[in-house]
Amino acid sequence: MSGAESIPLRVGLLVVDSIDEPHRRIAGDYFDLFEGLLAPHGVDLVSHDGRSSGLPGFDTCDGWIVPGSRASVHDDLHWRPRLTEWVLGALDSAVPLVGVCFGHQLIAQALGAPVAKSELGWNVGAIDYDVLGAPPGAPHTPASFRILASHQDQVLELPPGATLLASAPTCPIAAYSYGGHVYCVQGHPEFVPEQAASIYSSRIEQLGRDTYETAMRSLDRSLDNDLVGAWIATAIRSAAELTIQSAGGHS
Repeated sequence: MSGAESIPLRVGLLVVDSIDEPHRRIAGDYFDLFEGLLAPHGVDLVSHDGRSSGLPGFDTCDGWIVPGSRASVHDDLHWRPRLTEWVLGALDSAVPLVGVCFGHQLIAQALGAPVAKSELGWNVGAIDYDVLGAPPGAPHTPASFRILASHQDQVLELPPGATLLASAPTCPIAAYSYGGHVYCVQGHPEFVPEQAASIYSSRIEQLGRDTYETAMRSLDRSLDNDLVGAWIATAIRSAAELTIQSAGGHS
């Protein structure tokens, strides 16, 4: 790291699920996975329970991540409306915010976009996404990137005012940005193949044999986790710097 990247970035992870055993012992839980993804990019990650009644104040971190969950944004869960209200407040306050999988869907829904089960069924395995634009602050973008996916629900339309950043035939709204302070991606840049294989193998009946076998065959392909991890850190850092500049301009 050099320059601004040498300054640690304090980022809060609003955990909304836990990875079950025996999968967890392979590579850890969500915090462990995101810490491994983001620490090389100057991120000091802290964990908060996104399902708790006392969600943290926006200014306690430089930015926030809403990660994945087995829950659907449509599930009748006591914590989901409260988390949605928190997200709406963050959006209104231009808080640096990243959504991954469930978080990607929850933020899109809060912005007014429809979220529902894909007509194509489960999207699992290593997926290639076409890059259509750069995340906030990103210095360059390749033509495509590959990360793991595991979802049925997906964002069906781009949220009003958002910019589409990545797409795939099985997931047209694969990544988007909003207002210079939000970056969301449907896939799981934090997942590693060994853990994904364990999870998929426990869900053969849910996935269907053909979908499962296709996903498993894809797991020996190289992934671009580090690239997407860098994008997440860069997006939060860029948004946090804009927030500081804006505050200074109004002082």
